[in-house]
Amino acid sequence: MATPTKMTTAELNEALHAHFIKPDDRIDPAGAGAVYLTEVTAPSSSRRADAVHIGLWSSRGAGRIDVCELKVSRADFRRELDKPEKAEAWWPYCNAFWIVAPSVEVAPPDELPPGWGLMVPGGRGRRFKVIAKPEEHEARISVPLLVTLLKNTETTKVNALRQQERKLRQEAYEREERILRERLSHTSTGSRLEALGRLEELLGMKLDDYPWEGHITPETAAEGLKVFMQGQAAVDQAKGEARRVIRELERVAKDAQRQADDLRKMTMGFE
Repeated sequence: MATPTKMTTAELNEALHAHFIKPDDRIDPAGAGAVYLTEVTAPSSSRRADAVHIGLWSSRGAGRIDVCELKVSRADFRRELDKPEKAEAWWPYCNAFWIVAPSVEVAPPDELPPGWGLMVPGGRGRRFKVIAKPEEHEARISVPLLVTLLKNTETTKVNALRQQERKLRQEAYEREERILRERLSHTSTGSRLEALGRLEELLGMKLDDYPWEGHITPETAAEGLKVFMQGQAAVDQAKGEARRVIRELERVAKDAQRQADDLRKMTMGFE
């Protein structure tokens, strides 16, 4: 799969989230081993980062903080370059500062300020490709930073629970639909078997693959029914034709009677 060159911010954010944390791990009771936050305001500042990833387990880089700015167009990337104070507000509180874009056409690596990293979708799987490595430095852990992260973590937990609720609702809906289809299928099969039983009872014979005493093949039964129905259709057609002729004769008789009455009246007038 080729690396996408056009993505919405929401699509890029979801892909980056999956890069850091697998979707199934987000609602795993054991936890994801990391936290992915969005729209996080820097301590003592009004500057917000698009995404912040914090490792919690050793296997997830415990204590590591990655701040990411998502850019889906050249103009968006240029605006980021024109406002370096946004990156400066978060720089002390992260181990690495990243630009995340759909492709290098959106954010060319030679235009990156010193120390900034660049990631783009890898094209296969969920992991992103590192185009430019960021400057690694020690993150300053402060009380304002912890307060900011905890506030956003609570929001993230609520969103994860809502996501789990939607997933469970969808699974329950699909399960109910499957059970309903199975019930309808069984009902249809039962009705057809019942109709077959009535047919065999009326024929006084059983349908079987091979004809033997008291049994006939479905083909034989079908041929017999066909001949019967054709004969019955011919009889019905003859009856219909006879009724039509009778109606026509009745009409002619009525006309003749009316003409006779008119003639009688005329004759009476000459007397």
